Amino acid sequence: MNLNTDDPVGARNRAIVFGVVTLVVLGIVIGLSVGLLGSRAVDSTGIDDVQAPNNPAGPPDDPIDDFTATPSQTEATEDTFEPTEPSETTEPSPTEPSKTRDPDEPTLIASPDTATGDEQVTLSGRFPGLGAGVTVAVERKEGGSWASFADVTMTTDQGGTFSTWIWTGNSGRNLFRVTAETGESTPTVIVQIT
Repeated sequence: MNLNTDDPVGARNRAIVFGVVTLVVLGIVIGLSVGLLGSRAVDSTGIDDVQAPNNPAGPPDDPIDDFTATPSQTEATEDTFEPTEPSETTEPSPTEPSKTRDPDEPTLIASPDTATGDEQVTLSGRFPGLGAGVTVAVERKEGGSWASFADVTMTTDQGGTFSTWIWTGNSGRNLFRVTAETGESTPTVIVQIT
């Protein structure tokens, strides 16, 4: 390749080589910058801290009454729900968020709110006034009073968030809530087991 500056073809070749080298260097610098910024963005969201449940294969083949998985370490965001307007003929169920919800009140979401006995149901929410490390427990309404559900306890994450999943073979309407060691409880959610 002719790179002689005295020759017009060589000067053109030098300009082309210089342009290609400049583009490669700029591409590397931009790629490293975007990668570094992306890595910091992922670190700040806590996405890399997500852990899967202990039994990702699903429920065992034998019938069970109640089983609970270990709490996941996912961090819920402050407002992860979309408010819906209740219809005029029906009252909203406890799983439907209300537009008038006070942002300082605890929240609880069940997903799905209708399941079979061998499906896991995720319970997640937030105690806005609590920080990380507060013990909270799942409770189910049984015979008119609240009882500890299979001794399911977990601790809150940063911002008072919590999440766990459960299985229950108790068919019909199941009412759940989560209560903190401080005595504060979330609103009730209804999970229909078919």
